[in-house]
Amino acid sequence: MTAATQEQSKQKDKQFEVAINGTEMSLDHDVLTYEELGQLAHPGHDPEARFTVTYRNADPSRGGQLNGTLIAGEKVTVKKKGTTFDVRLTTRS
Repeated sequence: MTAATQEQSKQKDKQFEVAINGTEMSLDHDVLTYEELGQLAHPGHDPEARFTVTYRNADPSRGGQLNGTLIAGEKVTVKKKGTTFDVRLTTRS
């Protein structure tokens, strides 16, 4: 294996395929925060904005849940492929 091939293999091993609001994304890390998901789903949003974040098919091996919701300050560990998120702006009353 050449050095370039080894590097490509290492990069591929560090990529995580997720879907956020139906859009496929490739990430270089496996832990996503509520705040990061808000930014990925709604770039440039109002910093005071709140979101409803639900997820499916996460990695429960680090004490998390397979499916669930996130609130501000929480995080979730994703699987290499197949974790999905629904991130919606929440209106205030």
